[in-house]
Amino acid sequence: MSLVVAVDIGGTQIRAAVYEPNNPSPLNLKRVRSFALQPGVFDRLVKAIESVWPAEPVAAIGFSSPGPLDPYKGIILATPNIPEWTNFPVRAMLSERFGVPVHIDNDANLAGLAEWKYGAARGHHDVLYLTISTGVGGGVIIDDRLLQGYHGLAAELGHMTIDPSGPLCGCGHHGHVESFCSGPSIARHVNEQLAAGAESTLHADPNLSGQQVADAALQGDALARAAFAQAGEYLGIGVANYLAILDPSIIVFGGGVSQVGDLLFKPFEASLKKHILHPRYLEGLVITRAALRDDAGLLGARALAELKTDSVKITS
Repeated sequence: MSLVVAVDIGGTQIRAAVYEPNNPSPLNLKRVRSFALQPGVFDRLVKAIESVWPAEPVAAIGFSSPGPLDPYKGIILATPNIPEWTNFPVRAMLSERFGVPVHIDNDANLAGLAEWKYGAARGHHDVLYLTISTGVGGGVIIDDRLLQGYHGLAAELGHMTIDPSGPLCGCGHHGHVESFCSGPSIARHVNEQLAAGAESTLHADPNLSGQQVADAALQGDALARAAFAQAGEYLGIGVANYLAILDPSIIVFGGGVSQVGDLLFKPFEASLKKHILHPRYLEGLVITRAALRDDAGLLGARALAELKTDSVKITS
């Protein structure tokens, strides 16, 4: 197979890299600021790709982006990280510019694909990947295939409703997994408790971060620890639902909030056991942390390009 170019774009940076088959390291890698709230993001994207474009033939471009998006039509439907990209035909524009096929999917899906192909879930055929950070996202592998769904919008795991009377999610609906378990949601809960008179070493602050709550919890702050316990409880409810639907052999957790360890995962494990439909779902189930960290989106874009290119070759 020829070389592939992988691209990972977010609100902060654009990363582009060139990979050759069977080489885990990129031949060339470029990082540039995306300045995503400013006009001209596509021009900066093109320049990043041009800066790594090799002299040798390129089979395809793999592209990882925040969603929601349509991977079949190659259109970014909308993303708060890049407001000028609404119904944006990024696949057609990149394919026209570089003359090769372009394959796109959202960043959480591709992080899950990367963990399956290169990371913590290698050797597993049915994988549930969850990233818990500013939001909660997911990726699902079923029988060695990335779950995309009819519209390409499958595996929005952070937006499962687990309490319709729960807090407001960033998407505008109430009681989603994300509204309980993301870093900002944990910080919001602490602020609400402080406003109600709870005692803590923390102080009410609209800019309070999940990391600050984690630091306080690690120092023994009771309110901060209770906030993570609540997040773990609701995460357990959500994952119990995912297991009943998907029945994976491994769950891989990524994202900054997942790095707090037992503060989150002890209450999560207790909640999961309490809410699981049947104990059989837990037999042989591996629960682990992501291995690829910041490289997951880029490696997922690479995996997508290689898998799509290989499938074309097989069926042609």
